[in-house]
Amino acid sequence: MFELLAELFSRTLKKYKSAEVGKEKRVLFFQSLFWIVCAFISLILYIPRDLSIVEVLIAVVVFIFTIYSAIRALKYFKIL
Repeated sequence: MFELLAELFSRTLKKYKSAEVGKEKRVLFFQSLFWIVCAFISLILYIPRDLSIVEVLIAVVVFIFTIYSAIRALKYFKIL
């Protein structure tokens, strides 16, 4: 799980570091910030009202674990 997150962050940071002009860096920063805010807002809007915080956190952990397992399986079979 941490490898996946580290890889995603490293790709973003590589783009950020390779940007030459300050304006490009600022644009990349605001794009990243915009998508993070959009994802957070959509997460909040799609959660049903009768769920507790614990249930939501469990669902998020299970989702991340499922994605991690799928990616590990694809790497194991050398598909990815």
